[in-house]
Amino acid sequence: MAATAGQGTATPAAAAQALAAGGPVQTIGYHGYQFQVPASWPVYRLAADPTRCVLFNTHAVYLGTPGTKQDCPARAYGHAGAIVVQPLGARQNLTAGTVTLPAGTAALPANAALAARPAALAAASHVLRVAAPGPGVEITATYGGDLGQVRDILGTGTMTATAASPATSASSATAAATAASPSASATSSASPSPSSSAASSTTSLVDAHGSGLGFDACTAPSVQAMTDWLSSPYRTIGTYLGGDNWACSYGNFTSDWVQEVSAMGWNFIPIWVGPQASCSTIGGAVKINNADATAEGGAEAASAVTTAASFGYGTGTPIYFDMEGYSTSNSACVQGVLSFLAGWTEGLHAAGYLSGVYSSAGSGIANLASEFGSTSYTSPDDIWIADWTGNPVTATDPFLPDADWADHQRLHQYYGGHNETWGGTTINIDNDSLDGDVAASPAAATARAQALAAVPDAVTVSPGGTATVHLVLHASPPAGPGESGQYRSVPVRWQASAPAGLTITPSSGVTPVAPGRPEVVRLDVTASATAGSGRYDIPVTATAGAATLTESYELVSVLPAGAASLPTAHPVVLYAADPVSMAIADSDATGLGLPASAVTGNFVQAWNDVSAGKSTTVLAVGQAAMNALYLNPCGWTNPAGTGAGTTPFFYPGVPLTGPPGADAFEPADGSTAATTALLTTQLAHYAVAGTIPNDGGHPAGPNPPADTCLGSPDVPVP
Repeated sequence: MAATAGQGTATPAAAAQALAAGGPVQTIGYHGYQFQVPASWPVYRLAADPTRCVLFNTHAVYLGTPGTKQDCPARAYGHAGAIVVQPLGARQNLTAGTVTLPAGTAALPANAALAARPAALAAASHVLRVAAPGPGVEITATYGGDLGQVRDILGTGTMTATAASPATSASSATAAATAASPSASATSSASPSPSSSAASSTTSLVDAHGSGLGFDACTAPSVQAMTDWLSSPYRTIGTYLGGDNWACSYGNFTSDWVQEVSAMGWNFIPIWVGPQASCSTIGGAVKINNADATAEGGAEAASAVTTAASFGYGTGTPIYFDMEGYSTSNSACVQGVLSFLAGWTEGLHAAGYLSGVYSSAGSGIANLASEFGSTSYTSPDDIWIADWTGNPVTATDPFLPDADWADHQRLHQYYGGHNETWGGTTINIDNDSLDGDVAASPAAATARAQALAAVPDAVTVSPGGTATVHLVLHASPPAGPGESGQYRSVPVRWQASAPAGLTITPSSGVTPVAPGRPEVVRLDVTASATAGSGRYDIPVTATAGAATLTESYELVSVLPAGAASLPTAHPVVLYAADPVSMAIADSDATGLGLPASAVTGNFVQAWNDVSAGKSTTVLAVGQAAMNALYLNPCGWTNPAGTGAGTTPFFYPGVPLTGPPGADAFEPADGSTAATTALLTTQLAHYAVAGTIPNDGGHPAGPNPPADTCLGSPDVPVP
């Protein structure tokens, strides 16, 4: 139940006078509600600017309902004075702790207790929520160290018109309660509350093992955007539940959104952004009180659990605390973080949830690693390593031992904020690689543990001709063996959807797959006599029960009669520096219909191609090629005349559909020849067609370069 504002002595005129004392002001009107803010604050009318991202870490005024396609950065932290004014919804949907003004008023009354800013506010949400039934608006106001200014702004409110419909207004009866403090809120996110259609009628998400690639974004994309992104290599999304220092808004995020998106097969990484390190440099951030850090961590866990449950994240799912980077030279700060995170983990465990921690590899993760295995410290169940190496591996990181959190307990944010477009929808994201706990629908959690489709083939065919591709299905052991002690086969349904001009025989089927015994399904692809030349992506879906396990792609290149290759949008070059890798590069180029010039074993040519990276994408196939381009440990002759141990090159470590820019190349070096072949096929496929087979999941992250001399400066192309 929302609180009702008590009567204060301040008037809108007095509040306006106090605000004006700080400098010039501007008067803003919206929906029968008028108020004043500093003249320097920008004002955004969301109806006219629906992609505007509502952010709470910078001064701004937002008028209207936040759009479903907000163009937000991948992350934003901290709070400053910011105001959102939108039409008032139903009374029962107001977030707990909302101050409801008496009908006929619009100014937030003075409140001596709040003005004094008692110590309890140190752990508050830095959010004030006000419902004004008279003009029919709901106001969300955030603040950093500027609570007084924000309260002055809310005190200037006046009515210029009454709400059009009383049906959505709160009761006009006067209540004798004082204005609730922000700390009274059941959640501390600066956002609307989850949909009240919520939990009783929904299926609770459960814990699941996450693998492959994922992404996180500051605010939830629309259901349509998540549908569009089913064409992406990702199947896991980071979802912000809230917290004192989250500077974005929920956007489209409701319990209904969770249900719809999970039904598509998406998994989730639940995130909570609470108090940050006492030495954090984030502007306007709520910070840990080191003297009370353990208790604060426990209190944050309780808030996070309440919020998670309201969105449908059931008992047993993980919640990841977002602890941004901080100085490790401040011992009191470090100890405060460790104590806080121990309290966080203990609080989540007491509520039956798993504990996760996201942090910078060099600060929070390294500090947690120093306590790993200690009988006197409660470590989180999973860690999410922020280390922008561009290398989507989870098993190794220089800031912690490989043996820590080694039992499928790691996530890795390997690339920072950038735009990606899938299915025509663009989102600013961070890239993640997963081998740890996530939240999923029960059906998806069970099915994904049972089977997945492996990477298929890429082949060429002439009009009127037929080629053979293979779909490889694997099964993983379910929760336990059957009565005989053996794992039973899982029936995997699969379907291939051929585009116009191609036919596939068979196009669907059911294949029993037992753990440890991959099944190979042969598919004949025939191009009609009139099929146009080009590359055809054939989606192949695999399901177990009612859940989609994966979507993969057969890439078929139809070559004109007498042609050996197809053009590409930009040159793609596969460079190998040893015979085994060269065979892999040559086979992939043939299957993808690439020209002979797309494969080289010559170091000087590869060097020149990488230098010209503004127009060319170069894949380093195998460890020898990777070492050569990154470190040149053999000291091979090169156009720049540099010696052994250095080159001007780097690698972005993310799949590319376009040239990476000068001096950048893409690594395709697996730990074995088979892994190298799989990775090369995926990356080359993506470079020419824009889709990645095998649900987009890398079979393993590329090996990092080593200062080890391997291969030869000139390997003949077969």
